[in-house]
Parts: sequence; C-alpha cells; structure tokens
Amino acid sequence: MITPLMLDTTRMAVHDGPGLRTTFFVKGCPLKCRWCHNPESLSPKPQWARFQDKCQHHETCTMDEAACPTGALKLYGKPMSIPEIVAKAREDKVFYKQSGGGVTLSGGEPLFFSEWAVELFQAFKAEGFHTCLATSLFAPPTAVQKMLPLVDMWLPDFKADDTGRHRTHTGFPNGIIKKNLRLLVKSGAKLEVRMLIVPGCTDGQDVADRHRYLRSIGIKDEDVVELEYLDLARPKYAALGMPDTMPP
Repeated sequence: MITPLMLDTTRMAVHDGPGLRTTFFVKGCPLKCRWCHNPESLSPKPQWARFQDKCQHHETCTMDEAACPTGALKLYGKPMSIPEIVAKAREDKVFYKQSGGGVTLSGGEPLFFSEWAVELFQAFKAEGFHTCLATSLFAPPTAVQKMLPLVDMWLPDFKADDTGRHRTHTGFPNGIIKKNLRLLVKSGAKLEVRMLIVPGCTDGQDVADRHRYLRSIGIKDEDVVELEYLDLARPKYAALGMPDTMPP
C-alpha cells in the first residue's frame, strides 16, 4: 500500500460538499492539466517552494520553513498517518453535527492511492462521519468500486468531453473517466459534478457537449456545477521552479 504525503488541511470548508467540512488534500496526481491551480499537488514527492517576493536572501538561510522570518519558504508534502487524520477530523465533529457536514478527501488525486483511501474512509465511517471524495475519476474502475460503500457523496471533476481535447490539455484521453461516471450513475451514487470552464481550452462548444453527455448518462443539471477559471496560481509555479503552463 502506498501512503501519500499530505498537502494541507482546510477546516470549516463550505465548497467541498454539504455543511461545514474538514478537507484533506493528498499530494500526487497522474494528470497534468495545463490549468492546474495546485501545481504543488502533481508530484507525490515532497517539494520546497521559495516565494521570491517574500525572500530576503539571508546568507545564513537554513531552509527551515518554521524559522523563515518572512514566510518565503514552504515545504509541500508532509507525512500524516490515518490515526492523525482521523484525530484532526474529530476536532470538528460538533460542527459536522450542527451543519450536516463531514470530511472530504481531495488532492492531487485521492484514487491514485486507492488502497490507502479505502482504509482512511473505513476509519472515517467508524467515527460516523459523512464522507465526500473529490476526484478526477482517472483511475481503474476497481478503485471506484472499492470506494462506493464508503463515499456518501462524490465530487468528480469532468474536465472535457472531447477525448482529443482532454488529451491535449491533461496528457491523457478521458475514456476511463466517462466509464467511471457511468459506473457511479449505475450504482446510484450521490453526485455533484464539477465543470471548470477554461477560456481557450474547455469553453465554448465543449461546455455544451459536457452538459449533453452528462444528461445522456442520467446526471441531472442540478447536480452539475460550472466553475470559473481563476488565474491565481502563477506565483506557486515560480516558487516551485516549475514551467508555468496556465492559459493566459
């Protein structure tokens, strides 16, 4: 079993499923979307980022995130055990009960670590938590099937309808994603499908085509959310020393 590094934890999240939620982000994703707004989530390995606008270039810099006086250094990717994750979620349990919320696993791509995700969600369900999974669905159908009994709500990201367009902008075709969407519909899973609209990439006709496809497999319009593309991640690409692939 491969255990992912964790990127971040967001408490009191309101856009990652119903109610107030604690969202955990894993590091590592097989897709390489041009517009990825979390480039630090792509590699499963730890990465140092140095934000030049904050860096004072001290001669005695020890590359210690905690000691950096300006917050210019950040280490993306830190170990966190399943018991530690569950304990962190347990701190917000009272808010879940009051708001109808729970826990959400996001990324990166959680299904990139499907065996680990099954164990984590089994631990979540043992605590009585409502669970959501944010995923691209770029994973073997067997991984989706193993998660079906453990996920109360799926938050799949449907990036493009045309397989050529999908390959151009993510590095891979979307056949397996469509297959997994059909699997979720057939299983009766509760869904909120996210559609990011990227100008010049997945806007125009592809938006209509995505809606048309989702309707054709039985997903209702009210279960689809269109998301606006925000060009806010460029500083992270620079800080990580990664090529900036984001559309203008």
